[in-house]
Amino acid sequence: MKNLKYLLIVSLALFFYACEEGTLDTAPTNQVSGKAIFKDVDGAQVAVNGIYRALFVPSWSVSWASENPGMLATNLAKDLHGEDHLMAAQGQGWFFYDYVFGVDGDYTTTSGRQYAQWNFYYTIVSQANYIIAQEENLVAMGAQGKDIVAQAYTLRGMAYTNLYEWFCQGNYALNKTAPGVPVYTEPTNSETEGKPRGTVEDVFVQINNDFKSAVDLFTEAGTAQTHPSHLDLYAANLLWARAALIQENWGDAEKYANAALAKPNLTRVATISELGAFNDVSHTPDVLWGFEVITDQTGPYAYYLSHMDPDGGYGARAPQCIDAWLWSQLPATDARKTAWWEGATSTVYTPYTQIKFRYSNFTTNLGDAIYLRAEEAILIAAEAACRQSHYGDARNLLLELGSKRDTDYAARLTSRADAATYNADTHGAFTSLLDEILFQRRVELWSEGLGRAYDLRRLNLGYTRNYADTNHPSKLTLEPGDLRLVTLIPQKEFDGNKSFTVADQNPR
Repeated sequence: MKNLKYLLIVSLALFFYACEEGTLDTAPTNQVSGKAIFKDVDGAQVAVNGIYRALFVPSWSVSWASENPGMLATNLAKDLHGEDHLMAAQGQGWFFYDYVFGVDGDYTTTSGRQYAQWNFYYTIVSQANYIIAQEENLVAMGAQGKDIVAQAYTLRGMAYTNLYEWFCQGNYALNKTAPGVPVYTEPTNSETEGKPRGTVEDVFVQINNDFKSAVDLFTEAGTAQTHPSHLDLYAANLLWARAALIQENWGDAEKYANAALAKPNLTRVATISELGAFNDVSHTPDVLWGFEVITDQTGPYAYYLSHMDPDGGYGARAPQCIDAWLWSQLPATDARKTAWWEGATSTVYTPYTQIKFRYSNFTTNLGDAIYLRAEEAILIAAEAACRQSHYGDARNLLLELGSKRDTDYAARLTSRADAATYNADTHGAFTSLLDEILFQRRVELWSEGLGRAYDLRRLNLGYTRNYADTNHPSKLTLEPGDLRLVTLIPQKEFDGNKSFTVADQNPR
């Protein structure tokens, strides 16, 4: 713990609209000038804005900055761990070794994926803890103070959820007592004594407590989201719904997803035209949370869109593509088939190249980051309803989404049997209602918000990329529960945390 490269809140608080140059001291947050930032709600919001900025920026490892564009690196790497997303070429090498599961040897360095993800999410935890430590003072400041603490609780709950996904064994029901990750709820600094791993269940107790605290405080505050880059009550509910889905708490998942969908003026399903190229948080009506980017906060390399846009800095060298089989399962009547991906015979880009994510301004490399959309809440609510045998509710939700994507969706949905079972062959036939829900998750949420590996882990599914007419350059096969979906803990943690022994490393 003591060796992690924690960033200071005040050094992170460079959010484009929240503060003026030269107004903040750069002393550590556990010193007087660091605490002074919390003397009023405006200063405290600056501290939270610093965390939002940190979620977007690269450089979470000592080198290899281009491979670590904040939270969106998690989305891309975890998508590439699955079977639905591939890189057609190695290009500069960024993310390609995630795709082929070739990064294990990097755990000894401070430049690899292991250190970057551990460092990134524990930095978010650390900075959230400094804000939560001021809860009593901030709550006394009224509604806005409560809102700020709620944002911090949400960020911490989200960070621990992602640490679980990276460093713990998947399928919660089978692995409650498996090793978790250290849980910190108090401010830390370079001298803080490291904690042991605990269990997966310990981590989820903290996750649920954090989201409950966030939702309670947001509700008490009664404040509205002042900017799409800020978390609010509805975004917190959707993140909690994700966690409930992992835990197979179907009733809670449905409740929290529906609570997220209750946001005033939210478009529950945006049209393909409204979604555009997934680069505008302010004018895409289904967005619950994202990050608005201005020109001096991005560039042609390192940032997420540079890896995704097929005309981008890296995207042109290493096209990001959809699995050919998955693309073939989309009927010609589904607008996503051509709006989001190139076809099998494309002459513009490599066949099956994604065109879903593009710069909003290619000249300036501009484009926002979208983190949460209403469509994910609909799919969570649909799955949760189906799991509880509420098939009518699940069908209505699917039809609400599908009819905005596929002109013949009602007929497709009719062919699915009312059942909460699913095909364990991820390239197999879809026959049940749950099959259809999981398919829609694979298509609608492709490379956004969460990676395909999250679903593979929670559903205890394996896959093969080696099938007839595959377009995967890496043709490996993963079995259910494959340990390659559990990342090695960086050596840096073992060097600095006296509570860790060699036995605490994830197995291979």
